[in-house]
Amino acid sequence: MTIHATDLIEDTLADSGGVREYTLSDSSTRIVRIKTFCPDLIGPGPTNVYLIKNETTVMVDAGIPTKFAKAFFYNLRNQPMPGEVEGLEPNHSENELTDGLEAAGISFSDIKSLLFTHGHPDHFLLARFLLDRTSASISAHILDTPNICNPWSMLYNWVSRQEQMEATGMPRAISAQPGNRDRIFAGLDLESHGLSVPVDEPIFRNQYLEVQGKKIPDIRIQHLPGHSPGSIGAIVGPEHGKKVLLCGDVLLNPITPHPDDLLVYLQTLEELATYDDIELVLPAHGEEITDLKSRVAFLREHHRDRLAFTWEACSTPKSVWDIATTPGYFDTYVDPEKFNFLAGTEALVHMQLLFMVDGLQRFRIEDGVHYFMRNREDFDRVYDRICQLIADKKNKPIMKY
Repeated sequence: MTIHATDLIEDTLADSGGVREYTLSDSSTRIVRIKTFCPDLIGPGPTNVYLIKNETTVMVDAGIPTKFAKAFFYNLRNQPMPGEVEGLEPNHSENELTDGLEAAGISFSDIKSLLFTHGHPDHFLLARFLLDRTSASISAHILDTPNICNPWSMLYNWVSRQEQMEATGMPRAISAQPGNRDRIFAGLDLESHGLSVPVDEPIFRNQYLEVQGKKIPDIRIQHLPGHSPGSIGAIVGPEHGKKVLLCGDVLLNPITPHPDDLLVYLQTLEELATYDDIELVLPAHGEEITDLKSRVAFLREHHRDRLAFTWEACSTPKSVWDIATTPGYFDTYVDPEKFNFLAGTEALVHMQLLFMVDGLQRFRIEDGVHYFMRNREDFDRVYDRICQLIADKKNKPIMKY
């Protein structure tokens, strides 16, 4: 199969707004990518919304309203907002999506199904805008529906994990400080938009996509957990030919995905390494991936290196936050005086996996902060035990911390 890409609109403000069309030589299916605003550096960068057009039209992910992106990535984290972001209109993402559909010759009424790759807000919140303009049904994996369907799930997760983050040694979030929470949450303007959408057709297993009870040929849903419990990919193409994988945040390029559960994520990478019929991978952020196996190998080596770094750094007792703020752990500087949820949880999932195989032991708890120290054996032996866990998919973590 040959895949031909044509740019319909070039990127504009904030490196988003671009529209690219992919045509598949062995199929009548075409795929359109619309880049919608989401911050980079502090966030994953523009969210790629995809339209799969064959006998019906399926939208994969929806993006996030610009006003919410500003609130979640900057205001809630007490981070300075760049001038070009501050100047964006509150409905900037909505306009990008509207313009992208028009450039692709697709109307809102053409969209019959909304498929969410996972339940993170930069992937589904803009669906509220879409539901006012289309009667599309919504599908998502059952394990991520609590985040998508419960209007309070996002704030619940934020508030409930603050104590856990303090146990890592991370500074308190500004939203946890007295007098700030009500002010920040009020600024989200929940009444006018809301933080949830209904899921009409939950997905329980690997299957062909179904829209209103009808199986859609050439679109197969694959459970790919690890970035979130219910992360899925959409495999597009003929059953016996080469295919395109729309992978959500399971694989990204050039940045690396953030695992919610590192063991499960590494097990998913092992599965992806066996796929021989994927011609092109289209992620939800960043650029397309033309060599699936090479990207998977890179990510596996990336996490091995990060596990080794974490283990070596714990030659003396370290908290999770000590690790996250160690120079060289990330490509960018992490301010030890500022709350940074993603940096903290990235270090946490690596320490959890090392803890599972006795590569780290809890050394002490001091002022509510947990400190860990490594054992005296070679890291290669520790990593061998991790590989054994990965290979046996019956192994699942039963505790988060």
